[in-house]
Amino acid sequence: MSAPATGGHVVHVGLLAQHADAIGVTQEPMALILNRHAAERLPQGVGCRFARIGILDLPHSLDFEVYDESLDQMTELVKEFSGDLGPPTAVVGMYEQVTLPAARLRDRFGVPGVDTETALLCRDKVLMKEALRGSGLRLPRFREVGPETPFSELEDFVAGLPGKIVLKPQRQAGSFGIRIFNDAGAFLTHARSSGIPGGYEIEEFIEGSVCHVDGVVRAGEIRFLSASRYIGDCFSFQHGGQPLASVTFDSQAMLARFTDFTELVLKHMGLRDSTFHLEAFLTPDDDLVFLELANRFGGAYVANHLKAVCGIDLARESVLACTGQPSEIRMPANALDLAGPGASGWLYPALPEKERCVVKRIQGLDTCPGSVVLSEIPDIGQELNDDITPFASSGKFVLAAGSSAAVEQDMRRLIKSYAVEVEMKRAA
Repeated sequence: MSAPATGGHVVHVGLLAQHADAIGVTQEPMALILNRHAAERLPQGVGCRFARIGILDLPHSLDFEVYDESLDQMTELVKEFSGDLGPPTAVVGMYEQVTLPAARLRDRFGVPGVDTETALLCRDKVLMKEALRGSGLRLPRFREVGPETPFSELEDFVAGLPGKIVLKPQRQAGSFGIRIFNDAGAFLTHARSSGIPGGYEIEEFIEGSVCHVDGVVRAGEIRFLSASRYIGDCFSFQHGGQPLASVTFDSQAMLARFTDFTELVLKHMGLRDSTFHLEAFLTPDDDLVFLELANRFGGAYVANHLKAVCGIDLARESVLACTGQPSEIRMPANALDLAGPGASGWLYPALPEKERCVVKRIQGLDTCPGSVVLSEIPDIGQELNDDITPFASSGKFVLAAGSSAAVEQDMRRLIKSYAVEVEMKRAA
């Protein structure tokens, strides 16, 4: 039975059960829009919190564009919700694939929050770098490409690049769809033989460490910021089966550099009220080079890490920002201000097996470093790879210690000792 009409409702576009505790920050009833597969897996205790749930007929895939392509379905669902619950007062979109359609819904229904123009800048890797031209920040050389790009123009562009060439989708995430070529010749051979899909860019390969900056911005002011350096990277994790981890910087001076860098990025993007996940290169000559920005909290174990170590709930801060509620961070702070230890980080050991499998044995838990403060370990007999996920891992860990070097040392020990032995899931 439909709920009686009220003064309005909050629309959530997508929800992971692990973030259910972050919702419900206002008194308005809530409605939820998500794809059929996600709806079928939503725990009953979570689903019952919503006055209405709308189902999208979408393919179940890791394509980050499918939600945006279903905007017409979403619009009709919000119209239906409004008949029972009153007009939408806020639209919450916490994840990469829903930030842009959430912004489009805000504009369509006149709801405050991050608008389509800003959300596009935070999703499209060409538009975001174009917005930063003239900012004074260093950018990789880049160019939008597609099937219509003349081959001669590809030749001219890559002729000016010194080393490897990166070909990547403009609006995907997690290193999906990325190709790295050793030199211009390899790229041009590929372009001539296979062509270039639509919606791609080519980009200069930047040598250096990939870093990520995560935090909260409210009314244009950074309320919280954490800066970390990846050990490994998303590309090596997705395509090479390497572990993915990151360690926070233990220097206030380095955090100050990242803060200044991030403030400039957010200003030029127009992102004023949101959580954010920014990535940048730290080059061997100690320069910072912009990589990308998202108007949502970091994926993998970023949010779990910062909640465990700093007490900052980025999922809840995302909901508060989307609904126009005040941040729960009382004073601007960074990770070193709030955390007891000097450094911390998270680790995802890769799961080499990509098909459905069952955990048979776990090794290395008896030598687990004492710096582990949070972990998620599969159970013996647990089925893995039973659903598609952007970050399939054999375990999840948060570590904290006195310095970045100590955290990294313990991570490398854990990577060597921890292993999950599996056997293939037999077909029914």
